[in-house]
Amino acid sequence: MPASALSAEAMPVPHPLAYPLVHALVSLPVAYGGGLSVEGLEHVPHGTPAVIAGNHQLALDPFVIGYAVPSRLARVQFMAKQEAFTWPLVGPILRSVGAFPVDRTAHDTRAVRQAIRVLQAGGIVGIFPQGTRGGAELHGGLALIALRGRAPIVPVRVWHERPTGLRRGLPGGHWYVRFGPPLAPEGSIRGLTLRWENAVAVLG
Repeated sequence: MPASALSAEAMPVPHPLAYPLVHALVSLPVAYGGGLSVEGLEHVPHGTPAVIAGNHQLALDPFVIGYAVPSRLARVQFMAKQEAFTWPLVGPILRSVGAFPVDRTAHDTRAVRQAIRVLQAGGIVGIFPQGTRGGAELHGGLALIALRGRAPIVPVRVWHERPTGLRRGLPGGHWYVRFGPPLAPEGSIRGLTLRWENAVAVLG
């Protein structure tokens, strides 16, 4: 990928004041959902690039994963569906924390370039290879970004357990986030994608 193509686009950057504020505010829905337990935080690098990639079942997944990583340790910049950036309030919040849009209906090379720029600057990119909540098809963009950005993939599993019979909308249950050992950015796109899939599976 030509360096000129990367330099021609602005890199998404978390706002220095907005990111910790949004990070703190996420504690409210997390607490309402029953609190949070985090395991494997030692696998998340500090000061070096990485791609955090996890399963995706609930709308709050990216916020919970981002909240699980203390802002003093790292700031996770998620690749999010482009539609969300047009929503009132949500769009500005996503931009303020350094998230960037991806067109899920096409091979979005612009989103790939932006992810690589974040990695080249020493940042951390958050990706859901399923593409959508509960998606059954894995996309190769994760491995492509990791290989071209020369950054390890940190697998992560997030889930929420609610007591049986608890009415929807009521507080309860508990959030869990579990990070696994980093996967080296090597091999083929398909091979690295399958390694990630296997790594997330054992975190369940």
